[in-house]
Formats: sequence, C-alpha cells, structure tokens
Amino acid sequence: MSNRILIVYASKYGCTEKAALLLQARLNAAEVVNLRTGKLPVLTGYDTVILGGSIYYGRIRKEMTAFTAQHKQELLTKRLGLFICAGMTGEKGEEELKQAYPEIIYNKALAREIMGDEIYPDRISALDKWIIRMVKGKEHKTGGGLSMDKLERFAHTMSAGE
Repeated sequence: MSNRILIVYASKYGCTEKAALLLQARLNAAEVVNLRTGKLPVLTGYDTVILGGSIYYGRIRKEMTAFTAQHKQELLTKRLGLFICAGMTGEKGEEELKQAYPEIIYNKALAREIMGDEIYPDRISALDKWIIRMVKGKEHKTGGGLSMDKLERFAHTMSAGE
C-alpha cells in the first residue's frame, strides 16, 4: 500500500518552508503547499498529512489556525505529524507547540516536533528585526538553526509503518 503524503505549512520568512522541503525529500511527499501562497489540494487523496508553521509572538501563523479549524474532522482521519519552527525550547517551546494546533489534532499526531529557527535578515521586516533584538539581544544575528537531528527523527517516525 502506498502512503501518499501531503505537507501543509505556513511560512512567512522561509524557515518553515525550508523544513517542509527537507521533510519532503526525506519522505518522498507527494506535495508541499504553503498556505500563504499555494492552492490547497483536496485532502481525500492523502493518507498522511504533516502540518507545519512558524511561531511569531507565541502564536502559529493565522493561515494554519484557519486551515486546522476548517479541516479538523478530515484531518482526524489521517496519519498526522505536527511541527513548528520556533526559537523557544524546553517547556516554553513545548507549550508553544501544544498551543499551535487544536488539542484533538495535537493528541492524534504520531510525531510532534520543534524544529528550531533560522532568521534570514534580508527577508524580515524592520519591525520584526527590532522585536528580535529586544527579545534576544543585540548580538543575536540569526536563529539557532534548524535541528537536523529533530528533523530526521520526525521523518523516521512519520515513515514508520508505511
């Protein structure tokens, strides 16, 4: 039985997109869709759906919130994986991950991960640059980077049992 995989994500500056594309390559995902720019395919054609989003000001992108609210019942019939790209780690990061998705979807997911963050200064707004400096300090130039270990572990969990 072939497992058709769809990766749906919401990325503003590119970090979540990078994580989604790395996952696509590892999982041979059929399709990757950015909710901000792409046209969403019909979910019925997929066995597995992976949802990813970036966290800004403690919240996942509004496009992902709208998508999960609109497709909640159908998502519950799929193998699910959830990830976020965020600068927070530990308990704070876990709380952001848990709050990013509806509880029923979070609880059903086979894999959940905080992939880390990367900040691309040439892509972000002046306001976001200022906020990052206030939150992380003047010396903070880029994010901590995507965790390839976490990404590999997530991909392994999602590919198990295919």
